[in-house]
Amino acid sequence: MPTIELTDRFCQTAKAVDGNQTDYFDTVVKGLSLRASPAGTKAFYLNYTRPADGKRARMKIGRYGEGDPKLTLAKARDKARSARGEIREGTDPLVEKRALAASQTVADLIDNYVARQAATKRSGDEIARRLRKNVKDVIGTIKLAELHRRDITKCIDAVKDRGAHVEANRIFEDVRAMVRWARGRGDLDSNLVEGMRRPTETTERDRVLSAGEIRTMWATLADADMRESTRRVVRLCLVTAQRVGEVSGMTRDEIDLDGKLWTIPAERSKNGREHVVPLSDMAIDIVKEQMADAEALAARKDRDVAAFVFPGPGARAAVTGAAIAKAVKREEVTKRGVVTIMGISPWTPHDLRRTAATHMEEIGISPFVIGHVLNHVSATKASITSRVYARYDYAREKREALDLWADRLVALVEGRGNVVPLRKAVAQ
Repeated sequence: MPTIELTDRFCQTAKAVDGNQTDYFDTVVKGLSLRASPAGTKAFYLNYTRPADGKRARMKIGRYGEGDPKLTLAKARDKARSARGEIREGTDPLVEKRALAASQTVADLIDNYVARQAATKRSGDEIARRLRKNVKDVIGTIKLAELHRRDITKCIDAVKDRGAHVEANRIFEDVRAMVRWARGRGDLDSNLVEGMRRPTETTERDRVLSAGEIRTMWATLADADMRESTRRVVRLCLVTAQRVGEVSGMTRDEIDLDGKLWTIPAERSKNGREHVVPLSDMAIDIVKEQMADAEALAARKDRDVAAFVFPGPGARAAVTGAAIAKAVKREEVTKRGVVTIMGISPWTPHDLRRTAATHMEEIGISPFVIGHVLNHVSATKASITSRVYARYDYAREKREALDLWADRLVALVEGRGNVVPLRKAVAQ
């Protein structure tokens, strides 16, 4: 049993000796050890004497570098010190851990994960919805001590069976993250999803609406069975080329009507970077109409105007991107075996972003500028030079690009025929 002052560097490189499982005991915290297996996994354990009968016991703290947040040497030492404090007071941490696992249910784990971890993520509301609907409602009463991977499979299969393959993949990813988090905390002793594969192999979407489809969709959207605010979100997705969740979550303080700018803060941006979107006259008109309607509704309800440009029911939060996608999906009809949404082949709100980017390139806008419009990291912060030194924001080029696209879109919607590409309109 090698004894050494453990360091993060040592933990990263520790190996099993002669192909046998090897325990490395820490000299800083008594009883703490790092176990290196022949398979390459490394886990922290606390070795101690049971208060009840004086027998030796070993409690697993967790795998090194796993969990969310990841289990580091410092965190393992903190956990070991805390457990040793319990032992000195006559409590057996292993017995307590097993009792807690025996009493906790999957529903308890989901509620804990949503409150402590998922809530910190930008997509926290959607993660909570998926876990509660597809996991908690199915296996929520199962004790953690009795949880098996077949229970997880049961939840995912139920989603696959109703044809929601993308949703099944997302639930799998949600459960995998939750299990890793629980294991890092010690709520679970094993990684139940280890070795499980994504339930469905999906292909990257490449749906782009043609000029004719844009014209048909835009015209049909006016009579679609949805709220006018939802129609405006859909239109803005196409006009601004931004993500549906970012559009639907727009707040009033993000909008500068005089400067014709929309600033998406880092906490609402997918890549975690603030993104300034120049607004064309077409986009400004849509935003102003929505703001005016929201103000009128607040006056009728005798309540304060919501901070959100597109408030959801009750105006307590913004409408979600998922709600917009569902509203579009509800317009799907099948006639003589042909499926359409608003008179054209099925599409999603995110397809409008791809459509805008494609049509901008067709009229001669540089792909590099389009990348900045889309706020793609590959374009904005792809290199050390871009991340650290180059501070030019391409505001002028983005405005020119979105104004040109708005002009093109107006022409398409009004059926004014083809527009000649303007290859030199935006600097390459």
